[in-house]
Amino acid sequence: MRKILIALLCLIPLAAVAQQVQLKGLFGSSAMLEIDGEQRLLRAGQKSPEGVRLLETTTHYARISVNGKVQKLTLDAPIASNYSRSERAEVRLTPDSRGHYSTSAWVNGRRVPMMVDTGATSIAFNYPTARRLGLNLDRARPIQVSTANGVTQAYRLTLDTVTIGGIKLHNVEATVQGSDFPQITLLGNSFLSRVDMEQQRGVLILRARD
Repeated sequence: MRKILIALLCLIPLAAVAQQVQLKGLFGSSAMLEIDGEQRLLRAGQKSPEGVRLLETTTHYARISVNGKVQKLTLDAPIASNYSRSERAEVRLTPDSRGHYSTSAWVNGRRVPMMVDTGATSIAFNYPTARRLGLNLDRARPIQVSTANGVTQAYRLTLDTVTIGGIKLHNVEATVQGSDFPQITLLGNSFLSRVDMEQQRGVLILRARD
């Protein structure tokens, strides 16, 4: 009986569990992933030897599954580390040459580049960006804000959804300046205060709270 049991165990494949997955590139319906240091080119539906299945790809992201847990990786937030243990959506941002953290966000379903600004009270758009995103300023509340150029007219409104990587928040406060300032949309505390933030070796990590 013992010999039979040993023989049966030898026939059962031991599935590896990936500890770190990184998106390296998107190529149509395929994605290049680095899994625990090994590069794997997978087509949608394929599963790597480490147990990572590529569910789908678009021009902006790859959706993967490990042990039944699904996460979306973008080229802005390509890393899922300690993936098998993580249950919360996570985004990792690396700084640019000036130390700024930037990412792509989806506001009410439309894409917009943003820069993290912990000194900004809310997400802040300039007027041209707000128009491009189709934000309805007719229902926005006019306010006065102080900037480096003095006091200026702005509008306060609530965004239906803001999505960064796998993190999606509803009813996020934002302001729209009545000019072309700021040049890049600021990701302020109306979003940042609703996620957990951590820095590891210069990498800024945003984690969903639920």
